[in-house]
Amino acid sequence: MTKVREPLPQHFTASAVVVEKGHILLVHHRRIGAWLPPGGHIDEFELPHEAAVREVFEETGIAVEIISEAIPDTGSNEAFFLPQPLCMHNVKAFEKGNHVHHLDLAFLCRTIDRHTLPAIVVSDEVQNAAWVKLEDVSELNLAKNVKEALSLALASLQRLFSVSPD
Repeated sequence: MTKVREPLPQHFTASAVVVEKGHILLVHHRRIGAWLPPGGHIDEFELPHEAAVREVFEETGIAVEIISEAIPDTGSNEAFFLPQPLCMHNVKAFEKGNHVHHLDLAFLCRTIDRHTLPAIVVSDEVQNAAWVKLEDVSELNLAKNVKEALSLALASLQRLFSVSPD
């Protein structure tokens, strides 16, 4: 079903839903005053999954990798497949005095160091960052679509690994 939306400029963004050891990595966004997965605008010449990984590191100091269904290797630098996002969602945002639509490609990710929850180094790009226990997420003031993206992430982890996210 096609949703009717306002004719506003569109910005492509990428975010990372990082679920590890029964926790989700969230940042507290300064401007909107809510918790959401790390992410931001896709830079020129950057692929969406690269932006998601970069944004997590910039905002939290944590190195992550994309979790995706296997994709075929074409052997070509001119025509190739990208990791599949967990979902693509649209969020109306207010940016630099204007309303825009953020078309966000959310990627399921895991930390590179999987032995413990890596320490967070909060950057000045966000107000705060934290590993939040999955059972405590509903107690936070969440940005739009976060609860639904987490549900998709948990279902995807179950399907991909047939295990819990712990």
